[in-house]
Amino acid sequence: TDIVITSGGVSKGKFDFIPLIIKKFKLSHFFKDIALRPGKPILFAKIRNKQKVIFGLPGNPMSSAACFRFFIIPYIANILGQIRERPIRCILRNSFTKKKEFTRFVKSKLSTTKNGKLEVEILEGQESFRIKSFVNSNIWVLLPSGKSKFKRGDIVDCFLPHNINKSLI
Repeated sequence: TDIVITSGGVSKGKFDFIPLIIKKFKLSHFFKDIALRPGKPILFAKIRNKQKVIFGLPGNPMSSAACFRFFIIPYIANILGQIRERPIRCILRNSFTKKKEFTRFVKSKLSTTKNGKLEVEILEGQESFRIKSFVNSNIWVLLPSGKSKFKRGDIVDCFLPHNINKSLI
């Protein structure tokens, strides 16, 4: 086994044992809890002197989906030698405000204008426990840390759900 993926048990709760178990291994890389929404907490560990890694995904469904899409899929693509994915640039159709210190992946709907420009609408229901917006979405919008307000007409980076941006560029 080269990649171990767990779901749940990586936070700071009474029954979150994954970090304690992981720290018993000899690790060369380890991180947990990053400034990302949805997606906190996520755990990554590489076992020293081995080509083996462990991903601990959050137990929340949307956080887990975002972490799988933006950590595990790129990791696998990288070890397979695939070209690094580039974002699709789209015009934002509606304004959105987030906390400045977090990077945010938001569930969104991609469409085209009459003259063929790509537009993206950030959907209602961005809380990580809300699944309806995920079901209705067809793209993730990346809203980087360092900025809190995104206005209608801004150009934003977008990623399709299944790492297929490279086939469109």
